[in-house]
This record gives sequence, structure tokens and C-alpha cells, in this order.
Amino acid sequence: MKISSQINIRSWCYVGTTALEDMILGMDECAVRDTHNVVSSDEFYECIAIIVCQMGDNIFAHAAQISGHYKGEASDVWDCSRGSGPPPGHTYEIKAISRIHRVPDELAGPMNDHGIADHYRVAVLHYLLDMG
Repeated sequence: MKISSQINIRSWCYVGTTALEDMILGMDECAVRDTHNVVSSDEFYECIAIIVCQMGDNIFAHAAQISGHYKGEASDVWDCSRGSGPPPGHTYEIKAISRIHRVPDELAGPMNDHGIADHYRVAVLHYLLDMG
């Protein structure tokens, strides 16, 4: 781990009818996966993930630290999901730093393909940390 004074806040987004279920399974197994984020090993431990999904009118999220490449088999993480298996993309190991909370719409801002838009991420991260 290199010493750095900056963190990188990224957003991972689960989609589909089993998005919340997939987020919970990933949190339980300390894993996150999507198609938009590729994290280099230089960024491990300084990359904070806001892992998010939208179910109907509700936005749910939790915060985690990216600690490395996932060492297990990704299909084993999401094999209990009613969905179609693991989401596509790279799988990373996470250390959860908050529980899953419903995030108010006005705080999350408009969702994009990556989840929380760049200029809303700091506020959402503070909210998740304050909520515990």
C-alpha cells in the first residue's frame, strides 16, 4: 500500500429486478462487480466505492473500501441470487464501511449508468458514513 493524501470515490451500480439482492450478496461476501469500474492495483485502499441500486423510487447504497482483486470465484458470490448469475465486469474485494441505507433522492441527484454522478458522490459518502 502506498501512502497517499487523496481518495478516489467511485460508484458501482447494480441494475435489474434483483439489484438490491445482488448488492446484499456482494456485501455479505465482500465483493463488488460491474462493467464500468476498472481499478488498478495502485488505487487499492485509496478507492472508496459507493455501491448503489435503484429499486422503484428508492435508491439504496452503502460505502466500502476497495482492497484488491477478489480472490474467490465470482459466480459463487451471486449463485444464491434469483438473477442470472454474477453481474458482468471485474470483481473486487471490498471492506464495507457503512451499512446499506436508503439515500434521499435530492442527495443522490439524478442517477446515471454508473450510479451516483461525480458531483454528488462526496455528499452521498458523508451521508452513508454519518448513518453508519
